[in-house]
Amino acid sequence: MPLYEYFCENCQMDFTLLQSTNTNKEESECSECGSKNTRYKFSSFSAKIQGKPLADLQKPVTVDDLPNKNVLKIPPARHISEYQ
Repeated sequence: MPLYEYFCENCQMDFTLLQSTNTNKEESECSECGSKNTRYKFSSFSAKIQGKPLADLQKPVTVDDLPNKNVLKIPPARHISEYQ
């Protein structure tokens, strides 16, 4: 079962509950004061995978690496003095 983070509007405290994914998050009670006036918070997570980190798999692609550097057909930039 995953951990879910909440904020209690009544006592202004953050708290965490171990709940089933089927639990109605709108009915969760504050573990500090028992109030049902709680708000579910989206929390970050991490995952562990075997193998190389993604950063090691691919080199980032830049425009200079592309065969057709003007893919969007954008004209080259001009200095403001060239518009007069």
